Amino acid sequence: MLPHLKVRRSLALASAVMALSLPALVLAAPSAASIQRADIKLPIQNYIGAFGGPAGVKALINTFVGYVAADPHINYYFAHTNIKALKYNLTQQVCEIVGGPCTYTGPTMTAAHQNLQVTTAAFNYLAQDMIKAMDKRGIAKPAQNYLLEQLAAMEPQVVTANGPLG
Repeated sequence: MLPHLKVRRSLALASAVMALSLPALVLAAPSAASIQRADIKLPIQNYIGAFGGPAGVKALINTFVGYVAADPHINYYFAHTNIKALKYNLTQQVCEIVGGPCTYTGPTMTAAHQNLQVTTAAFNYLAQDMIKAMDKRGIAKPAQNYLLEQLAAMEPQVVTANGPLG
């Protein structure tokens, strides 16, 4: 686990971040442009270029959603989801998080995952699919780490199921 991080992470997500084999990520001090909302815990940093701009984020989300759809561990969570709306909201959210010109106006993570009984294991499979998509799109490891840290900060709002996998 990276000791300087102040977000709670599940073991598998922390392992996924560490598997990137990078030195510890140093977080910048909050700036006037930092966004601090319930779902975005860390200061926004400008990684939009590493993601290929808004078009690159859109391509990443298309790749990611394809991996999620093919992932038998989690695809059932999305069986009744409006995929077009999901892709749009994820694109806007990730674009904003990585410092792009987008503004996420979709539901909070708590509202979006209410009654879904998302487990920690499912959250980790989702993170693995995102890592796979970022690798496929050629996104630099520091930018990947940054996005994964933002996703890890959202875990308490997403994981709603308790039990052996929750």
